[in-house]
Amino acid sequence: MYYLADQRLKVAAERFSADKALRCRTVYQIYKLYKQGLVTQKVGEKAAEILEKECPRELLELVAPTVD
Repeated sequence: MYYLADQRLKVAAERFSADKALRCRTVYQIYKLYKQGLVTQKVGEKAAEILEKECPRELLELVAPTVD
């Protein structure tokens, strides 16, 4: 499987499943854009809600610093 050449993302996918790792990474990136004022409040709040409910802290620590 292709992991964007990022070892941390590969580890996250192995520990939590590729689907969950990629989903949480995407939602985290949307949340970061919200904090920078680049997406609407409604979208940002929904991203924060999803992160809280579905993305364990350990997973976020792995995927947050990943790059494309």
